[in-house]
Amino acid sequence: MKYHIEQACRIRFASAAREHHVQIRLAPWDDESQSLIRIMLAVEPEVLAVAGYDGFGNLAHHFAVLGAHRELRFSMVAEVETKRENPFDFPQVPPARELAWIADSLRQAPRLWDFVLHQGVLTPALPERIAGLAVPGLRDGVPLFQQVRDAFDWIAEIAEFDPAAETSVTALPALFDAKRGTAADLAHLLIALMRQWRIPARFVSGYLDASYFDPDDEDPPGTEPRPQTLHHWVEVLIPGGGWRGFDPSLRLLADATYLRVAIGRDARDIQALRQTCRGDGEQPELEQTLNVSRL
Repeated sequence: MKYHIEQACRIRFASAAREHHVQIRLAPWDDESQSLIRIMLAVEPEVLAVAGYDGFGNLAHHFAVLGAHRELRFSMVAEVETKRENPFDFPQVPPARELAWIADSLRQAPRLWDFVLHQGVLTPALPERIAGLAVPGLRDGVPLFQQVRDAFDWIAEIAEFDPAAETSVTALPALFDAKRGTAADLAHLLIALMRQWRIPARFVSGYLDASYFDPDDEDPPGTEPRPQTLHHWVEVLIPGGGWRGFDPSLRLLADATYLRVAIGRDARDIQALRQTCRGDGEQPELEQTLNVSRL
């Protein structure tokens, strides 16, 4: 499938700012699962944007406006072709051999340990029970792919997806109390479980086909349509299949309708927008728009 992506951002200050440095991670990946056909980035005031890859392989752009200004705008236009039509299409490894396959992958690529050992406030070690429910363990004789899908049911009992939530929790235990959270929150819970199982898992941000916005879920008359935003899910290293996407918020497998933008150990590794500047210290006003359409 081919997609056209348009994203724009306006940053406004109450008083003039200067030495304004901005880093963004909004460019789609270019790999075996999707091809980046073209990308254009425009910045106002006009400055040079420098592109580079971070330690996780994400394409980031950096630019700076050094002179005094009260507003900065940038926009990105990209076209992507996704290729993973069938997420089940990969050679199966017998369940008895799966842990050996994982161990061999870790030996061949030691950097994968980042996605096994890393723990933090967003992906902490899990207790034996959460909200009265036992934390599931890894079962013998059951394919890992199936066990990750089964974890959707357990996550749904802990907390439900709230598409209207605008802010993720700052520490995962807060999700257990709230019993509802963002796509990022549920992704972090799945990652924490995978790391409990000693299985490599990574946090993903990206774009989602607009068809997932329920056409029957109409907004009240006179209100603006619900805006598109970056979505979040998890990729787990599956024996025989490599990195495969699992979306606990929508209870779906990531296929050609999911467009990967950035990956990391958790959301703190891959902030879409980072900025620093000199000014009066007031928080700038941020306006963003996103449109993802199928070509």
